[in-house]
Amino acid sequence: MKKLIIGLLLCAAPIFGQQQNNTITVRGEASKKVEIKEYIVNLEIKDLVADGYQNIESKNRSQIIEEYKNRIKGIGIDFKEFKQNKLYAITALTYRTTSYYTYATTSFEEVEKMFGQQMKGVTITWVEIFAKENTNTDLAALDKMAIQDAMNRAKITATSINKKIGAIQKIETSSNKAYSYFNTSKPNELHKHYVQVTFVLE
Repeated sequence: MKKLIIGLLLCAAPIFGQQQNNTITVRGEASKKVEIKEYIVNLEIKDLVADGYQNIESKNRSQIIEEYKNRIKGIGIDFKEFKQNKLYAITALTYRTTSYYTYATTSFEEVEKMFGQQMKGVTITWVEIFAKENTNTDLAALDKMAIQDAMNRAKITATSINKKIGAIQKIETSSNKAYSYFNTSKPNELHKHYVQVTFVLE
C-alpha cells in the first residue's frame, strides 16, 4: 500500500509542477505627481554682541524676538505659531546664546516673504519640504493602473509564445502611504508605484 501511495505521488508531481509553472509574473507600473504637503522653516535666533565696525548694538534674544514679531506681523504671520525646538538646542554648542524655532506653513509665498524679513540675530537656516501622503483611495487607484499595465505587458509576452493570459493568480504590492521629503532637486519627478501580478497562462 505504501509503495502504491509513493507511486501515485511520483506520477502526480510532474502535473503539479506543470500547473505551478504555467504562469507569467509581470511588474506593472503607475505614476503620480508628487504634491507638497507643507514647508517647515527652521529659524535661528541668537544674542547680538556689540560691534562698532559693523554698527551692531548688543541685544539679547528677548529683544530680538520682540523686534522680529513686529516684522513678521506686517506680512500676516503670528510668532505664536512658531514652535521652539529645545531638543535641537541642547545638542548645539551655542545653546546658551542661541534659540531655535520652527514654523509650519502650506504656503510657498509665505516662505518667500519670511526670507525678506530676516534681520541681524535672526537667520533662516534651512527649509524642510514634506510631500503629501497617499491615502488608501490613492493607493487603490495606483494599484488599479499598475495592474492594467501589468496585464498589457503580460498579453504581449504571452502572445509571443502563442499563449493567452487567464485569471490573476497573485498580486503583490509593497508601496506605503508616506512620501516623506519632497525631492527639490527633481521637482517634476513622478512618484512610481509598482505592483507584481501573476497570471495563469492558457
